[in-house]
Amino acid sequence: MFQVEGQNPQFTVTGDHGDISNLCQFDWYEWVYFREGSNQFPLMREILGRVLGPAKGSGNEMAQWILKSNGQVVPRRTVRPLTTAEQHSEVEIRKRQEFDAAITSRYGDSINLPPVPLPTKSETDDMDPVDDEPEKELEMPLMFDPVDAQGVAIDQQPLYDLLINTEVMLAHQDTIQPAKVIGRSIGPDGKTQGSYSHYHTLNTMSYDVEFPDGTIKEYAGNQIAENILRQVDQEGYTITHLDTIVDYKTDETTVTEKDAYVTTRGGAKRLRKTTCGWHLLVRWTDGSQQWISLADMKESHPVETAEFAVAQNVHKEPAFAWWWVPYTLRKRNVLVSAIKIRTRKTTHKYGIEIPQSIEHAYELDRKNGNDLWTKSICKEMTNVGIAFEILPSDTEPPPGWRKTSGHLVFDVKMDLTRKCRWVLDGHLTELPGNISTYAGVVSRESVRIALTYAALNGLDVTAADIRNAYLQAPSSCKDYIVYN
Repeated sequence: MFQVEGQNPQFTVTGDHGDISNLCQFDWYEWVYFREGSNQFPLMREILGRVLGPAKGSGNEMAQWILKSNGQVVPRRTVRPLTTAEQHSEVEIRKRQEFDAAITSRYGDSINLPPVPLPTKSETDDMDPVDDEPEKELEMPLMFDPVDAQGVAIDQQPLYDLLINTEVMLAHQDTIQPAKVIGRSIGPDGKTQGSYSHYHTLNTMSYDVEFPDGTIKEYAGNQIAENILRQVDQEGYTITHLDTIVDYKTDETTVTEKDAYVTTRGGAKRLRKTTCGWHLLVRWTDGSQQWISLADMKESHPVETAEFAVAQNVHKEPAFAWWWVPYTLRKRNVLVSAIKIRTRKTTHKYGIEIPQSIEHAYELDRKNGNDLWTKSICKEMTNVGIAFEILPSDTEPPPGWRKTSGHLVFDVKMDLTRKCRWVLDGHLTELPGNISTYAGVVSRESVRIALTYAALNGLDVTAADIRNAYLQAPSSCKDYIVYN
């Protein structure tokens, strides 16, 4: 109808948008767990059921009609869907099969009628649908978790648990030492302890954490996540503390002493200001070692770098001489208090080692016993694959196309999800002369103003992400790569 101007009749008449949250929360006949109202906290237990739709006139607006295992339909407000672990658990699958068998035996199916006549409406009018008395539940058979031939529990270390194999600094023997989460803790009864949640602050599952000396301790998932967040910067990289500088190395780009000076147009000789070719092997307090360029070390740890140069008798090299090593040592106290830049440990993010190549990603999956990085690679190449046109090996590239290359960039999101992106090697190609290569972004002040207006007016803020839409747009740059 043109009269409603694109709106629905309810909004045209009342001016209010309809709320269908109770319809969108669950699917029809979806498996759920609900709280039994007769048992009070903390002894409330969850019961398996199926959703039949919103319970209008009973409870609040989000209440749902729930089908119980004994065939009774009751309204319940505390309802949740099954978790990923419950959907794939053999024990839970058997429970659902027993539930369906009980409903079929009571109500029949599309072919067989129910063996007992169903009660009439008059027989059920005196029932209180909200505060009904606890009825006899279906006795589920005793089911044990599946075990292998050696009696070890199966699926106790699921692949969807992203906290396993993370690295974190924890207290051990009166010191802070590196540790690694090796798996979920198994109690004396052969079962895990706590409940898992993808929101790591709500994860109460117990985990086994191994220290360098082989000691294994139990920590809750939310404790591990809290320690990880405390030990990373705003971008998720591990904040490191320098223990000592172990060694140094140079390459072919290093400036030698005979090339230390450059002559200006006026004939004056000036010292070259460059640190090219110099790398220092650094050992961190967690025991790990990493090669870092001299350019980064002189900014983050100038005093330690100067002391190492004097001890190794390389302080007269051009890479050290131009930033005044003796001056740095004399002013060490002032420099230490004023320094604000610290080198980050870029090999790890949120306690997870980041691959440096595809081979490294596969190696980490083999070492960790999962396929998280492999799945991220497959997902990215599947999504970006529509932008590629594969030509036979003997086909010449079209005229005007430019040869380039690309590589994969790996990252870890804040929820510990592995992420992979294929990028073009733009740093190896010449920039186009009249085309801007920078994407415009909204200013920070504009975002703050918009959020302030939303808070003052009680407006909902919704965020969205566009994936791979740019691949459908025509591009003025025509690039091709040669595989392998």
